[in-house]
Amino acid sequence: YFKALAAAHPERIKLFNYGRTWEGRPLFYAAISSAENINQLEQLEANMRRLADPRITNEADAAKIIEQQPASVWIASSVHGNEISPADSSMVTAWHLLAHQDQATNSLLQDTIVYLDPLQNPDGRARFVSRYYATLGLEPSADRIAAEHNEPWPNGRTNHYLFDMNRDWLTLTQPETQGRVRALQRTFPLLFVDSHEMGGDSPYYFTPEAHPYNPFITQPQREALHWVGEHNANHFDANGIDYYTREVFDAFYPGYGASWPLYHGTVAMTYEVGSSRGHVFRTRDGETLTYADTIQRNFIAYMATIETAHQHRQALLERFYDYRSTAI
Repeated sequence: YFKALAAAHPERIKLFNYGRTWEGRPLFYAAISSAENINQLEQLEANMRRLADPRITNEADAAKIIEQQPASVWIASSVHGNEISPADSSMVTAWHLLAHQDQATNSLLQDTIVYLDPLQNPDGRARFVSRYYATLGLEPSADRIAAEHNEPWPNGRTNHYLFDMNRDWLTLTQPETQGRVRALQRTFPLLFVDSHEMGGDSPYYFTPEAHPYNPFITQPQREALHWVGEHNANHFDANGIDYYTREVFDAFYPGYGASWPLYHGTVAMTYEVGSSRGHVFRTRDGETLTYADTIQRNFIAYMATIETAHQHRQALLERFYDYRSTAI
């Protein structure tokens, strides 16, 4: 699908391979922005690497870069292969950004680069999908005790060698994680979303995180996390979608996908959507959650986050440079 988008809109989307899984599946991300930004993407990414090294970029040079540099958001999906909707939500987001050519979307992309890593764990997803359709009846069942909702070991969460790659960002033992780190150290996005799923009885979770916070997460970074959370909440309120923050998911362990980028100056966060884990799921309060519901909720969160980056472009760039400076 992403290849089809790139063929249809080569001036506004570029695809980049960053590795292969143990089973040989390609790992890639897409960069989406205005034609002008995509045309000079290498230079814009070089600018971020210059901001990332204050030893060679003084404050005056940094100010010149920040004045012209677009914001950037990286949305990473489905590092746990059986958390399926973020991957498809990234396709919806890509299609929307390319197809919805109104003034608001064009303005958004003029000042923002959107990076989409649509499927971080294709091996695990393939394992989940194969098992799901092997246990599906004549039609999907919403009953939580149906076979399709009860995934046996080894489930699709992990990669081929059963590593939970959302714990691997410090040790870097897996080729998938190693490739992602190289890509992030090339691009240095300002915001990073690690998009997951949780149990279907829960609504939607987004930043700010629960305590404890790691003490090396700075106050300006925590403030930026609140910017994202508050703007997400406005969109969720407008659409009548339940959500919560500051519970369950902490910001202490530095080896999560939503943690590791923080210590490089990126403002990183976890999103969790209540999962249908298939086509339909009946929650404990009697509602029927569909796969389309989960994709829509992710899409709303993704677009709200992109808008936040756009609105706070200069402040996020200044804080990124300041973080790198104070770290030294």
